[in-house]
Amino acid sequence: MGTSAPRIKPRLARTLSGGRWDEYRGFLRTAREHGYRVVALEEWVRESQQDQADPTLILRHDVDQHPRSALTMAAIEEGLGVRSSWYFRWRTAHPLVVAAVKRRGFDVGLHYETLSRKALERKAFAGVDDSLLAESRRDLRAEIAAFASLFGPIKSVVPHGDSRIPAVHNGELLHDRNCEGFGIEFDGNEAMIGRNLGYWLTDRSSVEGGWREGIDPAELFASRITPILCLTHPNNWASGPSLWLDRMLRALLPPVLPNLNRSRNRPIRTGSDQPPL
Repeated sequence: MGTSAPRIKPRLARTLSGGRWDEYRGFLRTAREHGYRVVALEEWVRESQQDQADPTLILRHDVDQHPRSALTMAAIEEGLGVRSSWYFRWRTAHPLVVAAVKRRGFDVGLHYETLSRKALERKAFAGVDDSLLAESRRDLRAEIAAFASLFGPIKSVVPHGDSRIPAVHNGELLHDRNCEGFGIEFDGNEAMIGRNLGYWLTDRSSVEGGWREGIDPAELFASRITPILCLTHPNNWASGPSLWLDRMLRALLPPVLPNLNRSRNRPIRTGSDQPPL
């Protein structure tokens, strides 16, 4: 008999909680036991509809903070033989982490926050005008080029949401735009539009970084709903103490350098939000 994913248990305060890596490993195993094929977002977007006949779990990871946590999640997926697409903010695009994720054969891209960053600088809390949109689109092109220069060509990007400025949406920059003009094939959010997703499952649905209350992934898989887009944030699966260590290192140590060789002997931690332009 197959094993089922562990039930979500009440968690300790986030600052004291342990890592949830066994839970994530069990989540992936349960999907496969129910006949789901597990694919990276980039792979799924490029597939034909005929290739998507079987129940499918699509993996996308947004690395919002604590870049080291991405290494553990990637190792779990590699061990299970599954692939995923990874999107790094500038603050988490640590060269050692990005290189390790790519070395395992995963896709990487930019988790852009170009518009919200500029809106915060301009104190445009109520929204943005056409001028700011145009300026931010020029900046996004430059950021994508910089990311590709540092880490190699990329095929896709996804927008980051900023709770400090909820009226501003980074996704506006690529909505209904030709992404080729930005040096990529597609925006991961835009690519979902009209694709008849069966369910959008995310670990950002609760304060503690868990699935939405009342949602048991094992029950979703048993229902054979398809396709399921699973959007996770590796830091939500790390332990509370490791999160605090990351924050302490960020506060105490010099900024992370984008150069791979110059970063090898420095601890991996969250860096600056500013792109290296």
